[in-house]
Amino acid sequence: MQLVPVLEIRHGKCVHTEFKNQFAEEVIKEDVIEVVSRLTEKGVQRLHIVDVDAIESGEPENVNLIRKVKLQFPDTELQVIGGIKCIESAYVWADAGVDYLILSGRASRQRDLLDDICMEFPHRVMAEIDCNQKKLASDGLDPIEQLLRNAQRLENDGVMGLIVTHIGNSGMRDKSSLAILGEFTESLEIPVYANGGINNTQDLEALLASHVKTPAGILVGKPLHNGEICLDSAHGLLQQYLSSRVA
Repeated sequence: MQLVPVLEIRHGKCVHTEFKNQFAEEVIKEDVIEVVSRLTEKGVQRLHIVDVDAIESGEPENVNLIRKVKLQFPDTELQVIGGIKCIESAYVWADAGVDYLILSGRASRQRDLLDDICMEFPHRVMAEIDCNQKKLASDGLDPIEQLLRNAQRLENDGVMGLIVTHIGNSGMRDKSSLAILGEFTESLEIPVYANGGINNTQDLEALLASHVKTPAGILVGKPLHNGEICLDSAHGLLQQYLSSRVA
């Protein structure tokens, strides 16, 4: 399992947006390259990049900046979400050096688009599923079984990884959050990345101490940037966990 920092980019700056209001933002750092440099120096090997402008406009926006990031940090894997609503948009991101293309929940439900992108970019397409109290965020009436069926369909359609996002605001010490994550990690063969639920070091400790099959990665945004989670401490916990499993 790896810790994957989340970088939200708007107008070429590293920002934090509120989930319920993406127009409300807090500028974390003007220089995105500086942020990436600091993270890679701490041992980060993968970044989850949200092109906020692309989500708003419907097409890739911060392409040149992300291309610059990849050129300066070629060994760092980049996964990008935002603006992938057609095969042409996917090509734009691929040409910029993005390693993994992430389809939003809405985009991944468009079967023709999903099939086309998975065919053109095998082993490079990931999909996002929004969870909220064991239900689809887009349809508050569907139970966890529907979420799992959707995830298995995406796996069968050729998606190479799944991002389970907005597991819960109360963190991984909430047993329901751990249960939801466990359902996905146990039911799927493809890598599962959890987006949300790790608000501090205690949440990471709770996940590692649980009997839940750990995900391939944990996406962490605001807690990493505001100091609630220390990268050095998090990497230390992960190393201890991996060492104990080997032993």
